[in-house]
Amino acid sequence: MTGRPGPEHHWKTMEFERRVPRASVHKAADAEVLLTDAQRLGTGRFAVAARWDRDHYLAHHGGPAADPVMLVETTRQTAIHLSHRFLDIPYGMPFVLSEASVDLTEALPPVGPEHLTVGLDVVCHPPAEGARRLRLELEADVLLRHRVIGRTRLRWQPMEPSRYTMLRHRGREPRTSPLPEPPRIPLSPATVGQRTERDVLIAADPMRANAWWLRLDLDHPVLFDHESDHVPGMALVEAFRQAGRVAAADHRPGAGGVTLLTVEFTAFGELDAPVAITAEPAGLGVFTLRAHQGERELAHATVRCGAAEPVRTLLGAAC
Repeated sequence: MTGRPGPEHHWKTMEFERRVPRASVHKAADAEVLLTDAQRLGTGRFAVAARWDRDHYLAHHGGPAADPVMLVETTRQTAIHLSHRFLDIPYGMPFVLSEASVDLTEALPPVGPEHLTVGLDVVCHPPAEGARRLRLELEADVLLRHRVIGRTRLRWQPMEPSRYTMLRHRGREPRTSPLPEPPRIPLSPATVGQRTERDVLIAADPMRANAWWLRLDLDHPVLFDHESDHVPGMALVEAFRQAGRVAAADHRPGAGGVTLLTVEFTAFGELDAPVAITAEPAGLGVFTLRAHQGERELAHATVRCGAAEPVRTLLGAAC
């Protein structure tokens, strides 16, 4: 997107106080809506405004900078909102997010006492000519205080409900009762950069180093804002962030916040079976993480803690 006209003049007319309708981003509660406005700037190009509040669960409270998970969720909501408002995707169609990228040239600033306003200068690319299925892609410059600090990219696929149901249940084994919970060691909220025990998504495995078990509260007001029959993609994204932070602190005391987060999803996770998360060092402050449910890998990720660099990151999610 380098070289196209800057969007600065558009932000003067953007709304940053009133949220977009929650149905347009597939949320049940107004408080979980991050987007405040969207305008068409030209063929396939849009300006999107968002507002991050300090008390939002994904804002995090354990360091001097916001983690990129909030930006991942903002981009996810952008794809859904643009699909319905501008791309003629009807309501009621499930969405599968296949991949996204976050490329930051500097760390995100912390969310202040009131809020932080964020802009996305978005270009949407149509499906490839002759494609059998509707796969969409967007790229966006990330703007803070009218200054570009990075880029995001996301691919997603709107799906007919019947096809989504077939995909969702493919290879799924029926289970009459939940599997037994493995032994696990609780972690403090401060260890993972959160404020309350409810928001801690991982517990240490007492038998293995750099290994954790996913903790899911099915009544969590953010991660289960609306009913879901599988492990939410954003729950795994946040669990990877927390595990990467713990792993980095164990190897480098005083390591900074997460500045690189990459995730690729490979399967739906069931709510009635344990999910194991492991981490392996992959460089200075960099870790490769994997989430497994039994023998099946649900997702793998790369997390880096430390100073932000102009490095491309990738996230894929089934949602």
